[in-house]
Amino acid sequence: MALTLKFRNPDNIKEKIAMGGESVAGFSRRIKVNYSLMIEYLNGKKFPSPPTAKKIADGLRVEIVDIFFA
Repeated sequence: MALTLKFRNPDNIKEKIAMGGESVAGFSRRIKVNYSLMIEYLNGKKFPSPPTAKKIADGLRVEIVDIFFA
């Protein structure tokens, strides 16, 4: 089974994206993560792999451990 990571607080992620002046769609495009998958990650229906989690964390300018747990 592949390792996946779960957001500590999805609402906080949405807020960080908005406070950065972006929509979830725009953020997804910028970090090159499929928008539909990003929505599923934020809604807790799917969980990103470590490389995708790194893209999200880098896009928010935070460390993975700040926004995810295994």
